[in-house]
Amino acid sequence: MRVGHLVPTPGGKDCDFCTSGPVFKLYECSNFVFNNLPIFQKDFGVWAACARCAELVDSENWTDLTKRAVRKFAKRHGPIPRYEAVRLREQLQQVHQLFREHRTKPSIN
Repeated sequence: MRVGHLVPTPGGKDCDFCTSGPVFKLYECSNFVFNNLPIFQKDFGVWAACARCAELVDSENWTDLTKRAVRKFAKRHGPIPRYEAVRLREQLQQVHQLFREHRTKPSIN
């Protein structure tokens, strides 16, 4: 498995942070680039969050948000080697930081 090219796909039916469902809250965000790829096809878009991830975003608990995302990824894709988990955590931290910097409004309910 290669997690080196993990890019979230906002706008799906599942949470864009952890891939759980159902979607509970939406966050407007301007476009940004991760791994040399734009996140949205437009200048802006929305990120969907399940109830738990929305709680973490709203409380700005980025560390626990990243831990949850890594844990859910590993559960969905099977056990991942430790070195891949470290790399995945670093990538998700970067994505969450970029999301935080580019979020344009607190939320859309």
